[in-house]
Amino acid sequence: MSEPTPPTLDPTEVADFHNVLKQSKRIVAVLGAGISASSGLATFRGTNGLWKGQDVMQVATPAGFRHDPGLVWQFYAYRRHEALKAKPNPAHYALAELSRRVGPGCVTLTQNVDNLSPRAGHPEAQLKQLHGNLFNVHCVDVVGCGYVEKGNFEDPLTPALNTARNETTAIGRIEPSDRPKTNPMLLAGLARKNAQILGDKFKDQSPSADDLSPLKAADGEQEPGARPRPMSDIRMSSGLSKEDLPQCPRCKANIMRPSVVWFGEALAETTAEEAEALFAEDAEPIDLCLVIGTSSKVWPTAGYAEKARKRGARIATVNLDAGDAKGLRPGKDWVFVGDAAQVLPELLRPVIGETEGWEKA
Repeated sequence: MSEPTPPTLDPTEVADFHNVLKQSKRIVAVLGAGISASSGLATFRGTNGLWKGQDVMQVATPAGFRHDPGLVWQFYAYRRHEALKAKPNPAHYALAELSRRVGPGCVTLTQNVDNLSPRAGHPEAQLKQLHGNLFNVHCVDVVGCGYVEKGNFEDPLTPALNTARNETTAIGRIEPSDRPKTNPMLLAGLARKNAQILGDKFKDQSPSADDLSPLKAADGEQEPGARPRPMSDIRMSSGLSKEDLPQCPRCKANIMRPSVVWFGEALAETTAEEAEALFAEDAEPIDLCLVIGTSSKVWPTAGYAEKARKRGARIATVNLDAGDAKGLRPGKDWVFVGDAAQVLPELLRPVIGETEGWEKA
C-alpha cells in the first residue's frame, strides 16, 4: 500500500503533477544543495549554511587559492570528510530510478559536488555535474602537466589535512590588514561573465571602494565561549606549507587542487555545452522541469528553469522555502514545500514505484 501524501502537500496539486509526470518523455531536473540536506550536509545560504562564518573570496576562488592554498584545502578537506560520512537519501535514489525508468530523455543537472547522486546509482550519462566533484583532483598546471585523478576517496589526503586534528586546533584569526584584497582582474572577469549571461540586461559598473577594500569578516562571527559551527572549526589562517598539501604525482613540481568550479570560474566547456544543448531551439521540447533544493541564485544554473519554460516545460519546485521558486505561472507550475527526501519519492511514485529498501542498496 502506498504511503499517504505528506500533509504539507496539496493532494489536488500532487494529482495534477502526477498526470503530467506520467505523460512526460523529456524531463530536466536541476539540483541544489537542499537535496542533500537530509543526508546531513549543510546547504550554502541557509541559516546554518556553509558560507556562514566563511569568506567566499578566501575559500572558493582562484585568488583565494593563490593567497593561501592551505586554507582552501582545509575547507575542502572538511567537505570531503563530511560527504564521505553522508549517505544518499531517498531523494537521490528516487531521481536515479526516474532516470532509469524514463531513459535518455531524463537528464539531471546538479550543482552539487558531494558525489551522493553517483553513489545512489544515478546513470552516469544522464547526470551532468556542473560544478565538478569533491573526489576528483587535478594538477594546478593544467597546460604544462594536465594530470587529473578521478575518484580519489582518501581521507585525509595528507596528514596535515586530517580533519579531526584541525577540529581540535585553535582557530586563528585574520586581521583586516592581512585579508587579501579583491583582485580587480577577478572583478572584471566576473563582469564579462555576467554580461554574457544577462545580455542587454547587464549594467556595467565600476568597482566601488568597498569592492577593492580588504575582505571583511563575515557577519555574525562566533561569540566567545559559544559552541562553534561545524565550518568554524577550520582555522582561518592555515599556516600550511606547499609540502603539507596534495602533491602532483606526475610533474612532482606542483600541488593539486579540487576539481570543482570556484566563483569566478566558468563551467567545464563540455559540461556547459551539454547542458545548453538541452534548451537549444532545435532540441526536442521539454515536458517537465524539476527544480530541487536550490535558491536559484548562481548562474548559469539559475536560468535553466526559464530556458525549460521556453521549450514548453511545466516547472515543479521542491524546496523548504517557497520563496526560492522563480517566475511561477498560476495553473501551470507547482511549488511543493518540504524536505526533498520526503517529498520527491511521493511525487515520482507513479513512475518509480515504491522506494522501500533503496537506501540499503
